[in-house]
Amino acid sequence: MKIRTLVLLILLLLLNAEVGHTKGYEVKKEVGGYIVVMKIDRNPPVAGDNNVSIEVTDAKTLCACQANVAIEYSRPAMPGMPAQRYNANMSFKRGRHIGKMSLTLPGAWNIAVKITTKDKTWTTNFVVDVE
Repeated sequence: MKIRTLVLLILLLLLNAEVGHTKGYEVKKEVGGYIVVMKIDRNPPVAGDNNVSIEVTDAKTLCACQANVAIEYSRPAMPGMPAQRYNANMSFKRGRHIGKMSLTLPGAWNIAVKITTKDKTWTTNFVVDVE
């Protein structure tokens, strides 16, 4: 009887560990013929450092490798606090643009992803609630 209880307890712990493991935050938008997928390693994002990756694809080639991607993230002014605006340093690795956002405070943050190709720039905006 004790072995069954022990096996059941181990199975419940393993199941709980799997349920507790959550995916990162992911949003998808379309702009200028491109599909932009932004992924943040934490869901919900937290105040502090968050790793972010941006995948930009187009309908024809399924890769927009020639596109430059920049991220600007900001928080509007609050009573007694000025507006905050930052840029994430991005690098291109393995078909995606990778960087780090340092979100200083909890609350709503505006994230603007700017895609530049040849002579055009497109911007798509995301709003993220940070804990």
